[in-house]
Amino acid sequence: MVRVNPDPHADGYEFFPTHAVTGFFSPGQETASVLSGLSKAGFDGERVDVFSGDEGAERLDPEGRHHGWWVRFRRTLEGKFADDADVFHRAEETLRTGGTVIEAFTHGDKNKRVRATEILKSSGAHDVIYWGRLINEYM
Repeated sequence: MVRVNPDPHADGYEFFPTHAVTGFFSPGQETASVLSGLSKAGFDGERVDVFSGDEGAERLDPEGRHHGWWVRFRRTLEGKFADDADVFHRAEETLRTGGTVIEAFTHGDKNKRVRATEILKSSGAHDVIYWGRLINEYM
């Protein structure tokens, strides 16, 4: 099911989109074909989140500004020690400049991960990342 600018933190702050493949699309890039491709590949019953614009950036809340001191503290630590912490800053910048971020959840299924990666990349996504439970991987 495609959700547009959902609140991923409705059940508590989601630090990472675990078991999802994400892709960033530059401002002006068309994304309807991505959603169609994901649907045709069997993701129509899966969770697919689309974030765009300032509303999408506020909903993603990569800095944890709207989720209390513990989340902000943890995000600050990640920013100092995690090699890939800048991905959250790039996501926010992409959204605030008119771009789009799409997350396709795979539930850990390797075949779905590979297929989602292929669809996102062939549609022009950059910064395509798979978010595992303990690591993330640039695809």
